[in-house]
Amino acid sequence: MKVTHEGSMKIYREMAENPPEAPGVPCKPCHESLYGAGGRSQVAIVKTRDRASGVLEALRLLGGLERLVEGVDGEIIIKPNCNTDDPYPRDTHSETVRAIAEALITAGADPGQVVVGDMSGRFRGLPTRATVENLGIKAVAEELGLGLAYFEEEDWVRVQPPKAEYWPDGITIPRRIYEAERVVFTPILRSHSTATFTCAMKLGVGLIDANAKEWLHNGERHVEKLQEINTAYSVDLVVSDAMKMNTGYGTDPGDEVSPGVIIACDSIVANDAVAVALMRRYGTVSVRDMPVWEHAQFREAARLGLGSPGLDHIALKTSNLAGDPSFDELVDEIRAELG
Repeated sequence: MKVTHEGSMKIYREMAENPPEAPGVPCKPCHESLYGAGGRSQVAIVKTRDRASGVLEALRLLGGLERLVEGVDGEIIIKPNCNTDDPYPRDTHSETVRAIAEALITAGADPGQVVVGDMSGRFRGLPTRATVENLGIKAVAEELGLGLAYFEEEDWVRVQPPKAEYWPDGITIPRRIYEAERVVFTPILRSHSTATFTCAMKLGVGLIDANAKEWLHNGERHVEKLQEINTAYSVDLVVSDAMKMNTGYGTDPGDEVSPGVIIACDSIVANDAVAVALMRRYGTVSVRDMPVWEHAQFREAARLGLGSPGLDHIALKTSNLAGDPSFDELVDEIRAELG
């Protein structure tokens, strides 16, 4: 199905002018860490030549998905990056979704419990169902018997997180996210013109309605509002696919590099700290200009108690499936960045 800028903007404007009914609900406390150890977030970093093997190895290093699915009767939402229908590495690779979903099923989840859900962006993504199909994610979901959710077509609720200072009217999120027992993020790594970088912490922009996006992008307190979105729900696992990534602002093939890395963690902040260190190593525009600790997203995450990018709060677990002799140097650089 063809997706165009004009068509996406038309849908977006209509949604912004007619916000969904969103009854107020109590803000739920954040889920306890599933994989933390000694007060530190474990981050798995795997060097691999094969995406699926890399994902499975990263999950093994964390301790496996059995603890994520144990006792879970409700839905497990996989939230990819389907902002546009530009192919990977601009958006989530369908095989990343497959690898995670198959691992969840192997760990004991019923395929019907696992739902792939997102709301695409206004530039050239809406309607989400078209973008999800064009990225190949719909085909994977149907093959495995997973559910699909296009959030702009579904019910919404409004929560008022106590720390959301810059969302005085609350934050509107999909009811499905609010009610999910587990949420898995599958971001990509790239620069961003407003937020400097996009990875797990920014992935939540796909979980707010069009009217909220207008408020987010009104030119005031963007990073503060961006991070406060992450107080409206819990993320239980992040799997970041850096097999490839763009180091420029756009999709120019000349800016594409191939780190061959999979990152997995249960903290969006710890995940992004490692991701930013990796992006800096590859000279990603804007991201390369400042150390990890100086990025505003991490400052705001710390203010909200979402986590810290420092090694005193992060334990790295590594595996070199590719046998790359430069991998130890890469890990050392990441440690130095986070230290």
